[in-house]
Amino acid sequence: MVHIHNNGWEMITLRCYFILIAYLLFCANVFANVQQQKISFDFLLTSSSASLLLPIPNKLISTNIVFELWQNNKKLNATYSIFNKWPTLNGKEYIRLLMIDADNLNRLSGQLTLTWHDSSNGNVRKYIIIKKENHLNISLVYPSKNWLAQSLLLHPKQNSSDNNWYVEPQKKYANYVTNVAYLTKKGYPPHKPSQWLYDRPQAIYQLYIMTDDKKWLNKANTLTDFYQNNIDDGGKFKLKKSFDIKYSMPKGLLYRYLLSGDERAINTLTKIYQRSLDWDEDYSLRRGFWTERNQAAALNVAISYWEITGDKNALERINSIIDATVKMTFSPQGNWSLIGCPQHSFKSHEGWGDDSPACSPWMMALLGDALWRFYRLTGDIRSASLIDAFGDFIFNHGIFYGNKRVKNIIIPKYLVSMENAKQEELDQWSNPQHVCDVAGLVGKSVYIKNKSGNNSFLVQSLFSAFVEQCQQSYVRLKKEKNKKQNKPYWSLKPPRRFAWMYSTTSDLPWLKSLLLNTY
Repeated sequence: MVHIHNNGWEMITLRCYFILIAYLLFCANVFANVQQQKISFDFLLTSSSASLLLPIPNKLISTNIVFELWQNNKKLNATYSIFNKWPTLNGKEYIRLLMIDADNLNRLSGQLTLTWHDSSNGNVRKYIIIKKENHLNISLVYPSKNWLAQSLLLHPKQNSSDNNWYVEPQKKYANYVTNVAYLTKKGYPPHKPSQWLYDRPQAIYQLYIMTDDKKWLNKANTLTDFYQNNIDDGGKFKLKKSFDIKYSMPKGLLYRYLLSGDERAINTLTKIYQRSLDWDEDYSLRRGFWTERNQAAALNVAISYWEITGDKNALERINSIIDATVKMTFSPQGNWSLIGCPQHSFKSHEGWGDDSPACSPWMMALLGDALWRFYRLTGDIRSASLIDAFGDFIFNHGIFYGNKRVKNIIIPKYLVSMENAKQEELDQWSNPQHVCDVAGLVGKSVYIKNKSGNNSFLVQSLFSAFVEQCQQSYVRLKKEKNKKQNKPYWSLKPPRRFAWMYSTTSDLPWLKSLLLNTY
């Protein structure tokens, strides 16, 4: 027989009591963690406070998070607002822009540390160090260039030294295309519309993101201000008499917003998006003008607007444009053979010539980059399939060879006429101007092929040849550095060439280091 004395019951009761207290404290702690989240879309700036704007890479910090801000091991009194979320097709939501408000933050200097943990269990998940630099009452903060590139350009982490061959020549050209006096002297004053093609502000913002040099941020902001001032209420670029979707520059506006929280950028982008709906993405043999460049502009506008707003109608527009491009590529019109590009008639592209099918490799680079961004955001299979096919098309149909005067280089064709080669203009002097942007498209195609386990050897070899040519500006730069007279800028003719070279190729250094393993 087992005898239980009263003091035994007391011991058991006491233990149960302590277990109950521990459980209640645990629940209270979890509840407190949930309550610590101070998430609001409202932002109020007062004279006694300043705000930090932190862009955040995708799928890193969910909306169910507790933040704390520290300096010198001292916790600061701060509130945190989700300023913008990453667009998502479904599933978990992630923070893209975090606004941090703290008492007397504008009086602090040095390094701040932000910590965050999941509100469901209270375990600290990540630490980052923020270098704070005040700019008026709002400060853009980020721990590294790689962090910022992942947040805005969607580039994975890479070594800065891998970018030198790309960014150092870009700086030379940028010194020219951001200098009004230089451009005016060369016959390109600010009011000349053609120089605004291909989103120059985007290319300059990307230069800032890749170099961390505030000079380029200021230059890009100046360009964006000029552009916004020349967009009318109907979304048309004022310097053009009639609406032309090619003058839509959405990515510069997207970066402006993500780097500053500037609501005006959203307003301007909204106008451009609404007007871009005038472009009919569907192609038929009966229609007139159609180019990959216009299709790319419409897709870029829709994606940029969707990125910021999450608007379902914008997502439908994106899907419509991609579906139309898929149809042109994999189910071409009439009796045209399957060839791996969005086929349209030569006449609809150029305004002259016959109705045989045609595609433009360099304009496909513009379209491919828009598809690439949507793929990086969503993993869209249609976009990946198109980029995959585009690389094969360029290898099989979109190149020609120069003669000994240009060292027998491989050159991308400006426009491919599939059934009437006499219509093609194979200029070995001007066509190489598009080698960098076409290299970007080919590199994206190699990436997709490798990701899906397909053989990419031949297309990768073409990518290597194009990258080698694209690097020649850097070779020239290193030679110039040995001269006593080194110009601060390199001119480009036409100036819009800067934008088509650099707006769609910011991931070229990463693709080179990933796919070619050469530095």
